[in-house]
Amino acid sequence: YQRRVRGSDIVSNNEELTDHVSNVLDGKQQLEDAKKAVSDLSVICKALRVILVMQCSMLAQFLWQLVIRHTNNEQLRPIRVFVKKQYGVITKHLKPKLKEHGKLLYGGGMVVSTWVVFFVLYKVLFTADYMELSYPGVHKSNIYGPLYKRHVASREKKSLEDLAMKKHRFNSFKSDQMPVNRLIPDTRSQGCGELMYPHNLPVASVIIVFHNEALTVLIRTVRSVIDRTPPHLLREILLVDDFSDDGELKTLDAEIAKLEKTRHVRLPKRSGLIKARLFGASKASGEVMIFLDSHCECNVGWAEPLLYEVKMDRTTVPSPIIDVIMFDTFEYRQAHPQVGAFDWSFTFYWQARDQKNFTEPLIAPVMAGGLFAIDRSYFEEIGTYDTDMNIWGGENMEMSFRVWMCGGRLLSLPCSRVGHIFRDRAPYSFGGESQVLTLYRNYARAVEVWLDDHKELFYRFVPLAKDIDIGDISSRVNLRKRLRCKSFDWYLEKLLPMLPTEKRLLASGQIRNNKIGQCVDTLGKRRANDTVSHYRCLPKREPGYTNQVWMYSKRYEIISLENCLDASVPDPNDKSYKRVSLWPCHGLGGNQKWHYSATQQVIHSESQLCLSVGDPGKPKLFLDKCDGSAHQMFTFTNIYSQDDFDF
Repeated sequence: YQRRVRGSDIVSNNEELTDHVSNVLDGKQQLEDAKKAVSDLSVICKALRVILVMQCSMLAQFLWQLVIRHTNNEQLRPIRVFVKKQYGVITKHLKPKLKEHGKLLYGGGMVVSTWVVFFVLYKVLFTADYMELSYPGVHKSNIYGPLYKRHVASREKKSLEDLAMKKHRFNSFKSDQMPVNRLIPDTRSQGCGELMYPHNLPVASVIIVFHNEALTVLIRTVRSVIDRTPPHLLREILLVDDFSDDGELKTLDAEIAKLEKTRHVRLPKRSGLIKARLFGASKASGEVMIFLDSHCECNVGWAEPLLYEVKMDRTTVPSPIIDVIMFDTFEYRQAHPQVGAFDWSFTFYWQARDQKNFTEPLIAPVMAGGLFAIDRSYFEEIGTYDTDMNIWGGENMEMSFRVWMCGGRLLSLPCSRVGHIFRDRAPYSFGGESQVLTLYRNYARAVEVWLDDHKELFYRFVPLAKDIDIGDISSRVNLRKRLRCKSFDWYLEKLLPMLPTEKRLLASGQIRNNKIGQCVDTLGKRRANDTVSHYRCLPKREPGYTNQVWMYSKRYEIISLENCLDASVPDPNDKSYKRVSLWPCHGLGGNQKWHYSATQQVIHSESQLCLSVGDPGKPKLFLDKCDGSAHQMFTFTNIYSQDDFDF
């Protein structure tokens, strides 16, 4: 505008300018050049106007993509029409002038206008008022929009994520920014999509227990059930509120009102997962009950395989393959087909299984416990849950033993997939007592009822549980008698033949080195290839004792929980230092085969090198050439059958 005004002034004073030029230069040619300059100045003004209009159009489209992408595309049509019209006019009338001065004008104009664009973006993005955006399926009051009243610096965002992690043990801040009906990848095994199921499968009641759950995570769980379950197979969704006191859930009833087939029931006091599930089961009306955790996402075709297996055999308790939802990013990841297993500390872990038929159900020794389906009447017949267990923990082991030993079976189904957020620990209290104490009491109740003569192996790894008051278990013992359940020996032989028992052991306990008086110790490490060391020998009641408990099996494996002592020796002729580590037991001997000699040496079968210790201040365990020194002499706490030792 200023340049146009300046141009007008020059035009209005054209006569004075002409006289001045004539007097100074004294020539007609100079006068014509001045007029030409005036004309070029007008071209500059018009060209800059075109450039700025084009940049404004680009800015409008950029903001449209960023901020109002859900608005009607027609709203930007007037801007496009105006720009097109202006561009056509300028191109037609000013093309000769732009040809002469175009590069200089366009380059300068782009620099100026680009700075203008960046300034406008800064003002809009970093100083504009907060804008509430509504995403499909998410109530606007429950999300954070991409624009804030003030710019949220990266450290402030990190602080919000840290608060969310501390509160829920997963990134609920990230969840609040995502649609509750988001798309997830179909992770079913190959061939599952081609399977056909009968139309007349049993109708299900889905029971979801929660306590102070993140609202968007809970609604996303329910939404996934509704969206990915055939309507004729879903009777109801029961949300059982275990006495939540988080103010974030005050709008839950309003959210549930928007969801079909969903009911919300609330317990009058904090009762824990086990009792809350029993309360939900008492309210269910479906032929089959499907229990889910409150931080899940059901995948496509998840329900039909579960209901089909129950229809074919009402004593079958199937579980889906549990995919992983990352607790920090909420990325949905496929899990390989695997089944549940446990060690003598009752630590649950996943065990991979080979598959020839990728759609075939897998036999599961134990279930994770959070996600499974069961016939409603069979649930009552088999004894529901042990109601004297508190909060949660151990109920999955107890139910797994009971189902298998009393005539049922557990399956994991590769064609049923449900994603689950795995947290490192529970974010809530356990009713005034420690989580460890609650778990040990629940474990001990299951051990005393179901493990028969094998319970001493559990107490060897969890000695603190032996001193806990577990209450009256007579009703559960009578239930086992009434159901005429099989022995725990039968269970182990059929389902976990690799789990070491005293009948399968040559020795157990601590492995003590005679020279330095220290014991072989995992130092709490349980991952594959973790180094094994030695540490002062601990008494049973001291924390860390279980890291020094080993079992020497009749397969000549030295076992710590689910791992075996392993030594990879690429060159047996090289007698230099060889590291000793943990590795999942594979039962094939090789690197995991050890012989305990009459001279108390632990000899690695493959390399014929001896287990050795060095200086007590350097806690390394390694293989070295057998020399009969005290650094290579070890004793086990318990020797069961020395006649079976392969000396």
